[in-house]
Amino acid sequence: MKQTYKAKLAHMLDNGDKLEFETFVEARGHDDALAQASVRMKAVIGELAGAATLDIDKTKIELGAHRH
Repeated sequence: MKQTYKAKLAHMLDNGDKLEFETFVEARGHDDALAQASVRMKAVIGELAGAATLDIDKTKIELGAHRH
């Protein structure tokens, strides 16, 4: 039986940068939800890579932040 999952994925780059993705999927379980979210994340990254500009809808900028 399928259920609605909220999936949050993060890709960590070698330089410490992080790309986060959040989506809702209808899936049969954790593994299915992860697979669907991964496909969606890859599609979104491809779409963004081809865009002339990025529309940023939410920001958080911190002054004096230190890397951990």
